[in-house]
Amino acid sequence: MPETLTFHFEGALADSHRMNFYESARFQYAAARLMVKLAQFRQGGKFVQKITANSNFNIQLTSQAAGSFNINVEDPGQDAAEDQFIKISLADLIAYVSERIVEKIDETTLTNAPIASGDGPPADEETYSVAISALDQLVEDVMAGKSLTAGLPVPVQDLVKRRIAESHRERRLIESKTAISRIDFARGQKLIAMSAPLISEMATALRKSANTLEVRSSAHAQTRPVLFLDRKMAEEIETAIVDEDITPILGDITQFNKDNGWGKLKIENGTKTISFSIPYDILPTMRQTLIDNMKRDLVYLQTYFVRDRTGEVIRLIAVGILPTPST
Repeated sequence: MPETLTFHFEGALADSHRMNFYESARFQYAAARLMVKLAQFRQGGKFVQKITANSNFNIQLTSQAAGSFNINVEDPGQDAAEDQFIKISLADLIAYVSERIVEKIDETTLTNAPIASGDGPPADEETYSVAISALDQLVEDVMAGKSLTAGLPVPVQDLVKRRIAESHRERRLIESKTAISRIDFARGQKLIAMSAPLISEMATALRKSANTLEVRSSAHAQTRPVLFLDRKMAEEIETAIVDEDITPILGDITQFNKDNGWGKLKIENGTKTISFSIPYDILPTMRQTLIDNMKRDLVYLQTYFVRDRTGEVIRLIAVGILPTPST
């Protein structure tokens, strides 16, 4: 079944149906490489470094429609007669890698765009929970068919769009969990290592050409966002490097949102606090074990370090839990 993916830009030049040619070209090149490599992975469980005529896939750029600025590409889908490594849509694979590359909504994000009036900046787990609950109520209203309230500040509107994309991504990952389960740690990390710099390259279009980028999937007469980025998120992705290897880390979990998998971990004998997130497709299997382990003083997480350009660890992607050492 054919599926259309829309890369939707808003703000800045995009509002006048224009984009900076260089930035747009960089975006399209990165997006095209990402789509082809995801299609290669979907077919054979691997991808090649160099895309040639023989390793290219028939993903076509379709004509643009009216809007802020849309770039539409069409994935013809998978041939049922062919032997496939994994039966999954490209949008689901974008959801898979985005869930690991893009940071979850955290306290800082809610501070910059306060949702619940009178709460002020979320300073602890309770106020964070109040703010995220207020945000989820707005998201629920929009997903039920209500339009965004015109009186909402732009940062809040963008935050709602971001959370809607997260929510649809979470649903996709649950719906496709059987297919995703075929992606083991080794393949998953290769997929992330390949995808992260290309999504970073796509984010260059948010320097001058647009303020936000939304990747939408249209299939079966339904359109759902898969990924939302604003300029701040794009800057973080552009400078972030995901380690290729898993690193176990021992720490004290001070916050954990069991619904979206975001949390905070004290490490280095409590002298440093760092945020972590659990990808939604593995959250159901990790949630209760993590909650049970939080009764201990320390939890032993299997993580990928996400670093800035100086090599400093800025956040963690938690993918497993090990038995806490007895000593």
